[in-house]
Amino acid sequence: MENVLLQTLQENVSKWRLSGYKGIQKETHIILNHIKRIGFLHAPQVEALETYIFLKEIVGNKPIVDVVKSLFDNEKDLILSFGLPEKEALDLAFDKEKDKKILELLEKKYNGIDYPNQVYALTMGAGKTILMGTMMLYDFTLAFYHPEDIRFGKNALVFAPDTTIIESLKEIKTFDYSKVLPKEYQSIILNIKYHYLESPETPVNPIGNYNVIVSNSQKIILKTRHIDNGQERLFRDETVLKNQAVENKRLQAIRELKDLIVFVDEAHHSFGTTLEGTLKKTKKTINYIHTEGKTPLVGVVNLTGTPYIKNEMISDVVYHFGLKQGIEKGILKQVRFFEYGNVKTGEFIEDVITKFWEEYKENKLENKLPKIAFYASNIADLQQELRPKLESVLSKLKIPASKILEYHTEAEENKESFFLLDTPASKKQFILLVGKGTEGWNCKSLVACALFRKPKSSIFVLQSSTRCLRSVGDNSTVASVFLSEENSKILDKELQNNFATSIEELKNQEQKTITHELIVEKRKKVKVKKQLKEIISAENQKANDIKIGWAEFKEDKYLPYLAESGILLNSTQIAEYQKGLSKKKLEIKGNFTFYDIVEVINRNTLLPCLEIEKILTQNLSRNEVVEKINSNLSLIAFVIENILQKAFKYEEKITIYEEELELTKQYPFKINVAQNENDLVVYKKDENESRLGFHINPYNFDSRDEKELFRELRKTLDKDEAIVDIYFTGGVTDSVHNDFYFEYFSPDEQRVARYFPDFLVETTKGRYLVVEVKSNKEKMTYERNKSEYDGKRENLFDEVFAKELGFREFQKINEDFEYRIIFDAGLQAQQIRLYEEIKGL
Repeated sequence: MENVLLQTLQENVSKWRLSGYKGIQKETHIILNHIKRIGFLHAPQVEALETYIFLKEIVGNKPIVDVVKSLFDNEKDLILSFGLPEKEALDLAFDKEKDKKILELLEKKYNGIDYPNQVYALTMGAGKTILMGTMMLYDFTLAFYHPEDIRFGKNALVFAPDTTIIESLKEIKTFDYSKVLPKEYQSIILNIKYHYLESPETPVNPIGNYNVIVSNSQKIILKTRHIDNGQERLFRDETVLKNQAVENKRLQAIRELKDLIVFVDEAHHSFGTTLEGTLKKTKKTINYIHTEGKTPLVGVVNLTGTPYIKNEMISDVVYHFGLKQGIEKGILKQVRFFEYGNVKTGEFIEDVITKFWEEYKENKLENKLPKIAFYASNIADLQQELRPKLESVLSKLKIPASKILEYHTEAEENKESFFLLDTPASKKQFILLVGKGTEGWNCKSLVACALFRKPKSSIFVLQSSTRCLRSVGDNSTVASVFLSEENSKILDKELQNNFATSIEELKNQEQKTITHELIVEKRKKVKVKKQLKEIISAENQKANDIKIGWAEFKEDKYLPYLAESGILLNSTQIAEYQKGLSKKKLEIKGNFTFYDIVEVINRNTLLPCLEIEKILTQNLSRNEVVEKINSNLSLIAFVIENILQKAFKYEEKITIYEEELELTKQYPFKINVAQNENDLVVYKKDENESRLGFHINPYNFDSRDEKELFRELRKTLDKDEAIVDIYFTGGVTDSVHNDFYFEYFSPDEQRVARYFPDFLVETTKGRYLVVEVKSNKEKMTYERNKSEYDGKRENLFDEVFAKELGFREFQKINEDFEYRIIFDAGLQAQQIRLYEEIKGL
């Protein structure tokens, strides 16, 4: 049965996204806009982050049971969401004790947890680790600016199922934060302290807030207490005692952290029905931290690539991006499966190596050699059979044996080489593994996997077989998986249980996007004038000279108040809106210490704390400052404003400078185009020869109007007319490759955005015509906004008109540029009108 919670929640997130993210904090808006502008995260990562923010800021960071109640406020829909048989659902709807029974069903289905607990299911290679890091940075940023808001975590604990995944989780610390966090918030990163607990001896000593603790769950798991006796004391292993003491100290230190958010990586371990022992105790430990910690948990975020148990999706899943979707969207490689029946080990190895070498050879991917991993069931099998036969096959093919890397518990000397495999420096291509290279191994240049012997664990077949699916380069490489007949059956079953798919489906899964490489046909640079506006702050007074004008404090400007109005019956018994019935001051007392006050002022003025102390104690003692501010908290805002006015002076400096805009930066590069829009990609060879157009090849139009307009322009203009060239610039909307954009205020996004025009027409007069192509249905709103606009930003509501306003600002210092909007350009009449306008230049 489908996950009704997931479906309903994502519908709500989609509506909220379309509304322009209404109801979120200012900092969140800025972070989301930055992420979308940079484009570093994959679409599923952005969607998962949006879901996380929606549940935290819009729904209110509630336990999953309360989330379900808020999503299904209609009782009928709530009952149907349980997936009960029709008769059972009908009986429940008319049951006298239905409220009690509905609550019991909710508690049973969603585990009755009283803290937020969400599962984000993203297939391998979709970037769960980076998503986790982004979620942490979002929480820490919001907690920094809103320290009293308990929805945001100030510390993070990451549970990993084993030590191999701890290694891959180091990416949380090393990835480029500027890709997901705007510059103005990056100073917050300096406060983060990382604690990677890789061995039992590693202690954890978190200081203050903004700690990230990454641990194998076994290292801080809640221990079962045993009754002590004399015999145990006599024969107890002191090493075990010492390690257990460290573990207890770890758990104690973690419990002391305030506002803790827990991330469970590869979360299917803690939900699994067949896993016993420490992995099943992860939940118990989390519950213990929640109830016994200094403050309740902010929430638990579970990340997994396998959200199915026995072919049924985990109930708590709030976002899902599956294996099939990953292949369709070009995030994972396409894959071929080769099944071998009634074949001996030697024949299997020879055929696999031959196929691998024919397909991949030494053709580098992102400057890294392609690799194949052989998974052996045990070390003896690897060393006595697999490796000798592999070396024999390589010798026949004249491939040096130095390309082999062997890694397992008896070959730990190769650990460093193993972790360097996905780098240009590695010369290894044939990787022999036992008990290594499954979950957490991120090697994009791994293009093939081979399993012949049946391993002890069925899940191992799934984990190892899918390691080679991570995308690399332009993702045109197809992965290969080589399996014995027995392992092929196991993999098929595990794919159905964990991904609700099968080998057959994945073999037939084509990417629904087509890759095109854009190359430069004519390099083009355009000289323009730009205006640089700088707000320069300079020190105005020394701290010793700044005196707070306490007497200037005007209560009405800063004090909180309660205003009352209403719709009431007047003396003639007619209902009318009565505004300002009463207005009263709210008395809000504080309990700040002197250091609290200094910290708040420091956060808002960035002045050193010692200087702030000097300013505050010019005329008053510390105790007098504390007493004064705690009696009226509005004074803090006044003090901050007073200090900023006196400590700094601000000047606006405007500089006009000339810049060369390049239309073809960092080429060639590749783009993915949806299969159903591939006819909008036009190559130079597809058109009649002409001197006009194609500064890059191909052009990827985003509408048929643009495509037809371009063809019409090229058809009607010849060498004798006053046109130097036509450039389609709207197909590359990334400043990494195209400098030709203007800034404008976007009414949809409520921020300054970039606008890449569709066409640039160069004329022999040294002037340029900038052409924007829009559909006819956008014309009415554009004209209404244009006629009604009074120059106030709050009255700007149309994106097309807003872009025109942005261009006008550019045009004030670039008079040789003109702007035209063509609505419904596909029509012949509009094409002729454009032609007439061009002729008149």
